[in-house]
Amino acid sequence: MKSKILNIVLIFAITFFSCKTSSVSIQVLEPADINVPLNIKSLAAINRSLPAKGEGFNNVIEGVVTGEGLFVDKDASRRTIDGLGNALTSSPRFTIKVPTNIDLKGTGTAEWPIPIEWSQIEKICKDNSADALLVLETFDSNASHNVTSKTNTKTVDGKQVSYLEFYAHLGIAINAGWRIYEPKQKRIIDQNVYVDAMNWDQKGTTEKEAIGHLPSQRNATMDAGYFAGQQYAKRISPTWVNVSRMYYIKGNDALKNAKLKVRVNKWNDAAELWQNALKDPNQKVAGRAAYNLALASEMDGKLDIAIEWAKKSYSDYGNKAGRSYTNVLYKRLNDQEKLKQQMQ
Repeated sequence: MKSKILNIVLIFAITFFSCKTSSVSIQVLEPADINVPLNIKSLAAINRSLPAKGEGFNNVIEGVVTGEGLFVDKDASRRTIDGLGNALTSSPRFTIKVPTNIDLKGTGTAEWPIPIEWSQIEKICKDNSADALLVLETFDSNASHNVTSKTNTKTVDGKQVSYLEFYAHLGIAINAGWRIYEPKQKRIIDQNVYVDAMNWDQKGTTEKEAIGHLPSQRNATMDAGYFAGQQYAKRISPTWVNVSRMYYIKGNDALKNAKLKVRVNKWNDAAELWQNALKDPNQKVAGRAAYNLALASEMDGKLDIAIEWAKKSYSDYGNKAGRSYTNVLYKRLNDQEKLKQQMQ
């Protein structure tokens, strides 16, 4: 398990962003926000946010009055479950099943319904070989949009010309309420409301053009719902994320040649060259080499050693980037302790 947690995968090519540095994009496992009991390894997820028959009239009226469109929350809530399910499919912590034959109704608003009967929870979990049931209990969206204009100037044939530019904005606010039911202990182990907003901004030479560049309100709500599902997955499960790491490629021949080794993922060979660069009489070059050795150690899963090299880069050679990198590595080290608790 330890080697699995500390595993870092090189996933992208080298990207240059200055004359003296380059970067690599790596994948690291970040801990969940909460610790779900370790006996829960499989989940079933269902959507209960839709209103019962005859109770969705206010939602229909709201859709007509606000221009949100009929049944947009219904469709967006389903996309929320899609976002959750897809995120947990790649989770190293859980297996996930999203049954399509379950029709439990809720309030159709942001108001919480009463918890589901434990007899129903037990049956759903048994039918789907799940240790717990994850339920989208509530879902509500609200849209905001406006258009503003501004007079700008541009140079045409050497003359300043004024023109009017329009700016269109669309915002989607999502409120999604989740519960996790554990039938074995008959307890709700998490009840959480996710509240967030996604925003789109476009411009054009006319109001119609600016608005035309925005996504439709329905599609925007679908995207916001999908994102809400992904975010809840991060709350309960460790998640692989892409991060960027900088390293130095110039200062002496060793740093320059090590760059070629990194390109083909030969980190041990690169580290040998960086060890040689430590002997350079130029303190700046030696500090860069120490920094790079911290990265090599992180890539090897040796965070304690990486921290020592990053500290040395700053304390012995005055490389300020080493101080920032030290803080990043300390966070990763703390995250590893959380992951050990969540992934046993």
